[in-house]
Amino acid sequence: MTWQMIKNFGKVCALCTLLMFQCNLVSADNSKADTPLSTGKAVSAEAAETNLSGLGDADKAFKNATDIENFKSGTIKIDDPGEKGSSLQKYAPGESNSTVLTLYRACELAISGHPLVASSRYSLLEKKAEYGMARSVYLPRIDLTAQAGPSHNLDADTTSYGQSAVEMTQTFYKFGGLDSSVDSAKLKAQGAKYRLARTQEDIAALTINAYLSVLQAQETLEVYKNTLNFYDKLLKTFWERYNAGISSKADARKVEVSQRSTQSQVTIQQQQLKTARSMLENIIKQPVNEVDTEIPMNKMEISDTLEGAYEVAKNHNVNLKAYDAEIESQKRAVSTIESDYYPAFGYRLQAKSTFEKVDGYKNSLDGQLTLNWNLFHGFATDENVKKEEAVLKRLVATKEATELEVQNILSDAFNAYKSSAKEFKLAREAYDASINLMSLYLSEFDLGIRTLLDLITAREGQTSAAVREVNARFARIRAALNIFLEQGRLPEVLGLPLEETPFEPSSAFNSATGE
Repeated sequence: MTWQMIKNFGKVCALCTLLMFQCNLVSADNSKADTPLSTGKAVSAEAAETNLSGLGDADKAFKNATDIENFKSGTIKIDDPGEKGSSLQKYAPGESNSTVLTLYRACELAISGHPLVASSRYSLLEKKAEYGMARSVYLPRIDLTAQAGPSHNLDADTTSYGQSAVEMTQTFYKFGGLDSSVDSAKLKAQGAKYRLARTQEDIAALTINAYLSVLQAQETLEVYKNTLNFYDKLLKTFWERYNAGISSKADARKVEVSQRSTQSQVTIQQQQLKTARSMLENIIKQPVNEVDTEIPMNKMEISDTLEGAYEVAKNHNVNLKAYDAEIESQKRAVSTIESDYYPAFGYRLQAKSTFEKVDGYKNSLDGQLTLNWNLFHGFATDENVKKEEAVLKRLVATKEATELEVQNILSDAFNAYKSSAKEFKLAREAYDASINLMSLYLSEFDLGIRTLLDLITAREGQTSAAVREVNARFARIRAALNIFLEQGRLPEVLGLPLEETPFEPSSAFNSATGE
């Protein structure tokens, strides 16, 4: 029994030795595969790049927080993250693909070509035409009638073979109903004007948001590319240190993990840039390759209080102006229907010519004052008044809901503006501090005080601060955009090509009577 146990123990030892030998072979093969190719010369510690302090000086892209901000005079050439043919917009023949797109030009293109603006403009033309039709009550109606064929009068025993007449009629008083109908149509046209202006502002705001998204995505992409460049240099340095026997392979692998993570962020940001670019191109219906970095809203400060901003909005918000015009128009519509309870006074003039068999032509001229009074029509007038009053109450309620919406938007925008302004300041300070911290960590790593994990953590903090700075700056601009939009100041701030009035100064539409 003892001899058998010794024999089995010997077999187990031999098997273990064989397994350990195979593992060493595999480990050696993996070590060669994972290590960068050698030049064939031994790398000494002196020849390897062991000093990491130079990596901070070699990173020339962003030396402080001010370098991140691209809102300076100049242009940004957009990196093309998409494949060829990924855009739906094509250049016209002979059009240069290097044209720099400005914010004003983008808004101009969007407003002039967007179908929603065209729809609002046609609605305005429709209301103007209805206003012109309503004004016809101030002018007489002239009708020409003619008849041909025999007509025999049995009492007089006469026969006529045709007659013609010109008749002029007009209602000149209806207890305010005439003026109310014209004023109602005019106010509807004014409401359509404000609807058009609001549609233009909304499209401009949509364009500005898309424009800002392109700039934000491009700037964030540059931040991650800068970080990736740092990790590329750091990884190269650590492989050289590993080949020289100064650092372990684990250190190089740690850097490689951070490098791959940053590459993933770059890919994601490229996709976001592609999406933002496509959205802007679809809005303005033109390809975009270069954009101007000049943003007027970036230089403007919001000095109003929330209460003051809301007072400005109540007086200048075109959406509220549209509701005011529509409410006043509906009040006139109610007055117009109520005037049907009373008689309408007018006149009738008729010039008539009849051709008879015996006497030939007989001419007559009639003139009468007329009174039209609908005494009963199955309570139709009562129900019509109720209907128009219900429409009026609905418009009033809708305006009140819109006022609440404006309050909420302004409140959210002011909170976002203040918080993003604070975050922007803190992020700039954090980035500047992270630059100094990174420089110190690189120097202390050379002295053996800091570890590689400290370097990676410091670099991640620097990247995070840069991204926070970009996001906070654009959040602040978007908050200002919402404030200007709800205050009705967007055209004033950007000088947008919006239509101010629907009528020409000399147009007869400026008053109900055409004066």
